[in-house]
Amino acid sequence: MSDRLQAHLLTVGDLFTDPKTTYTIPIYQRNFAWSAEQIEQLLSDVQDAIRDGEESYFLGNLIVTERDSKMTSTDYEVVDGQQRLTTLYLLLTHLATDGDADSKPQSDRLRYQSRSRSTDALRRITARRPKHAAFDADDIHDEDQSIHQGFNIILQFLDQQVRGDDRRRFADYLQTRVTLVRAVLPKKTDLNRYFEIMNTRGQQLQQVDIVKARLMSVLGDEAEQSCFAWLWEACADMDSYIQMSLARGDTGLRTRLFGETWSWFRVTSFSDLVASYRLHVASGNGTNVTDHVDVSLTLDQALTKYAEMGASASTEDPDNERFRSTIEFPSFLLHVLKVWRPEDSDDEGALDDKKLIERFNAEFDRKNLDRDTLRRNVHDFAIRLIRSRNIFDAYVLKRQFTAANLDEGDWSLRRLVKGTAAGRRTPPPQYRNTASFAVESEDDTDLDSATNDLLLIESMLRVTFTSPRTMHWITLVLRTVDPDDASGNATILRDTLRDYARNQVRARVSATGEPPQGFDINRIVFTYLDYLLVSKTGSTDFRFTYRNSIEHFYPQSPDVEQSGDAVSADCLNLFGNLALVSVGANSKFSNSLPRAKAENFTETIERQSPKLHLMAETTRTHGWDDEQVREHHRQMVDLLRSDL
Repeated sequence: MSDRLQAHLLTVGDLFTDPKTTYTIPIYQRNFAWSAEQIEQLLSDVQDAIRDGEESYFLGNLIVTERDSKMTSTDYEVVDGQQRLTTLYLLLTHLATDGDADSKPQSDRLRYQSRSRSTDALRRITARRPKHAAFDADDIHDEDQSIHQGFNIILQFLDQQVRGDDRRRFADYLQTRVTLVRAVLPKKTDLNRYFEIMNTRGQQLQQVDIVKARLMSVLGDEAEQSCFAWLWEACADMDSYIQMSLARGDTGLRTRLFGETWSWFRVTSFSDLVASYRLHVASGNGTNVTDHVDVSLTLDQALTKYAEMGASASTEDPDNERFRSTIEFPSFLLHVLKVWRPEDSDDEGALDDKKLIERFNAEFDRKNLDRDTLRRNVHDFAIRLIRSRNIFDAYVLKRQFTAANLDEGDWSLRRLVKGTAAGRRTPPPQYRNTASFAVESEDDTDLDSATNDLLLIESMLRVTFTSPRTMHWITLVLRTVDPDDASGNATILRDTLRDYARNQVRARVSATGEPPQGFDINRIVFTYLDYLLVSKTGSTDFRFTYRNSIEHFYPQSPDVEQSGDAVSADCLNLFGNLALVSVGANSKFSNSLPRAKAENFTETIERQSPKLHLMAETTRTHGWDDEQVREHHRQMVDLLRSDL
């Protein structure tokens, strides 16, 4: 073993083909924790690379070190990248069942140190029978459920979106064209020191940093550059409301920028923003800038200047730490670009964050634009960026974490206003229901009907389009909301988003509103139907959660030890026999018959889907056979037709 770091570019297929190479996840690493959002993002990235005709797709780095072993084989301890490595292992295992079920070169090549539940889960999945044979829930009870859920997420995604010849192309591209670097640390590496360095040295420049530097290089003087860097870093803090991050510790500036109520951004020109920034600096709250210097930075100079600026001020803020944004900053920038240049950016890849530099180059590196025009464009984009963040914060749902829901959070749709607490010289901001304009003395606790209606349609869209590249509805929010007429925004926006959802459903059903069958039914058909059912009741209790597993209420492989009504092959894959549930719920239901599900999983059914709730109620009263499947199918299709 060399005392130098060894790095090799490998394909995904190369990772596990060497029979003398194994990977061990050490005990200090956390358990496998990737959910549908991360796994589906990886699978979608590979799909996009194939669709775009990319020669190869790079997944990143896998950091390992060689473990002491008396065996002739090489056992690598996984230092960084275990979530991705486990996902690839599960993916290769599932793809192997499409061909020769005994051909699984990755078999037993991945292990978890001192965690038998995780290792047993991997072994069971590797030894799984071909195709779609399900596991009995009782058999896997003592094994790592997150690994089984991850495998089921992969199975559902591929069965629904990558089939036939596309599946073969996907498998071949994954194994021969998707690459990553396996970096082997020297054996003598002090891992504690390694982690300390990794956590303190700062991040490498990302695409978003290069875009920032290029835009700064167009600006004419250091005052403009510093002002732009200030607003950019404030907007990049996606988990903090822009009023707080842009004017941190300076309530006077907050009032100048957002008005007496701190609600809406009022500055209309970049020169006025620079003037406000100078006052901010003069108050001792901002980074110092020099007097105007007539300079024109090259890109290399701008990157150097960016690196020297260091990190922005701490984002720790007790008034903001309870919120988490729906998307990351690079994705947000692409939405803003679509709003700023709507005629150029509505194509399919407009929200692909891997093409962030390419998108901005198309707007700001045009050869026919002189420097003054480019500078004005950067000024204009900067104002649009802040205005869009202001709208985003108030009208795009977030996850809110409170003492009552600290682990998973809850959907939240709130706008920031200046506090009114008596006896406080500078009362803290309050977070009001977005559509509520009553004057309260404290934060709202209960949702008003208008806010609830908007939250319901947004949360439905959020759990349907899980990849940031498919969240075009957020662009609609930024285009639709008018801060100068805030009182009517919620109703107009709800109707706009509902029309968008209708169009998505129309594109995925027949001319008569009839959905396809089985796994061909798109997620939006299920979630929009659930939205219609909840809207009919006016309930404020139901919450949309992430669901990506199509559940056959009467199962495809019924438990032979249970007795009850049967559903024929003609009705098995009808919309009337299907519901969308989480992977965890699908695993709980296993191959139980409908009556067992309806009676034993009442609470799970209530949380999962209003459609599933109706199916369970019918089962408890009338049973569940072909007659009930067809009648439920007719009712649900009629509901869709009447809305569409």
